[in-house]
Amino acid sequence: MATAAGEDTVWIGFMDIVPVIGTVKEAVELVLAVYEGNKAVVMEKEKAIENIKLTRPDKPAAAPFSGNENVIEIRKAMIAEHVMKGSKRGTKPPTPAEQKERQKRVEAIQKDMLEKIHIVKPKFSEALKEELTRSKRGEHVFNNDILKFHSKVLTEFIQIKKIYMLRGYNEEEIMEKLGKLTLPKKTAEEIQTNMVVHFEDDEFYVNANAVVYGVFCSVLRGALLDVLGHINPDDVTEEKSDWVNFVIDTMNKYEIYVDQLAKDKWINKKPTKQTQFEQVRREVAHMYKTDRGLDWCREILKKVAPWFEFRQ
Repeated sequence: MATAAGEDTVWIGFMDIVPVIGTVKEAVELVLAVYEGNKAVVMEKEKAIENIKLTRPDKPAAAPFSGNENVIEIRKAMIAEHVMKGSKRGTKPPTPAEQKERQKRVEAIQKDMLEKIHIVKPKFSEALKEELTRSKRGEHVFNNDILKFHSKVLTEFIQIKKIYMLRGYNEEEIMEKLGKLTLPKKTAEEIQTNMVVHFEDDEFYVNANAVVYGVFCSVLRGALLDVLGHINPDDVTEEKSDWVNFVIDTMNKYEIYVDQLAKDKWINKKPTKQTQFEQVRREVAHMYKTDRGLDWCREILKKVAPWFEFRQ
């Protein structure tokens, strides 16, 4: 069966320095096989793509067939760049051995990702793949969502319980006091603007953090809302309190909000950047555990409980 490229990608290979580009992998491999005179591979690829027939040159087959080593899937927007790279001597696309090694790295990252996720969500399962596309804004070392996560949780709580309809509610007051970001302004700027890296198209990158952080955010969001849902802080059970603390402790222990590949590239073995990273990491961990953890939930409930005519 022929292997078609995605909507935004094509297959590319090289006849020495001459590029061969197509939307079907086997078609590109067929051209390379014809070029090298390998009749066996030509017949194999012709069967895979029934409507494509090329005239085979009458010359002995080159051995072994090397065309497959050049055939990779790339984004259409990067055709010109890959043509320039592949057309230069000594700058061929990844070989099968290199691609196999990359796949091993993907599998190792996925294993690590699932081990962390299964701590809080045992039945979760999702496959990773190496990223072909690159974000124009770059990859953040710390997930940018941490800057607004708690504000979104508080907003959702207010909506779910219709707190905005209660006497005494003042949106500006409650959001300013309990919903604002507690990280120092400089730290927030570092996370949002400075601690960002850009991976080249030929660099290895897997966006595992988007998955693991997304799962943990969902779990923590649910845990916080479960506690807040009691309204009366005295009704919050020890079990629910412990679960909030456990999720936060796990996030901090494993740096769930950190993209490890982006982190390694950003630090680049520089002691000053390692120190800078550790400083930001400590501040983020403190925010999750102390400023916006279980005590934060209790503070919110103490504020809103009287509006429900609860008395502490």
